[in-house]
Amino acid sequence: MSDMLEKLLGVEKTAAGLVAEAEEEAGRRTTQARLEAQKRHTELLKTKAAENGAALAAERARLAAEREARNSEEREKLSRSRTDEAAFRAAVLAIIEKGRA
Repeated sequence: MSDMLEKLLGVEKTAAGLVAEAEEEAGRRTTQARLEAQKRHTELLKTKAAENGAALAAERARLAAEREARNSEEREKLSRSRTDEAAFRAAVLAIIEKGRA
């Protein structure tokens, strides 16, 4: 009977060792999978950041060109209009007089 108990204890010890090894392996695999997922995530973030940076630069360039075109158009309109200095002086003097009152 004690021989059988020793065999059962040996089997139990072997089973416990196998469970411990399986848990260690699962831990290693989980850690490896997490590291690989983090690496992929980091690479994806870098790719998206580069894409967004390029899109931002393109949008800024488009807006700068649009602004420059609009400013040129306004400058041209202003240069074509005649300056009525007398009316301007009268308007400025009226504003000044209002401020004194």
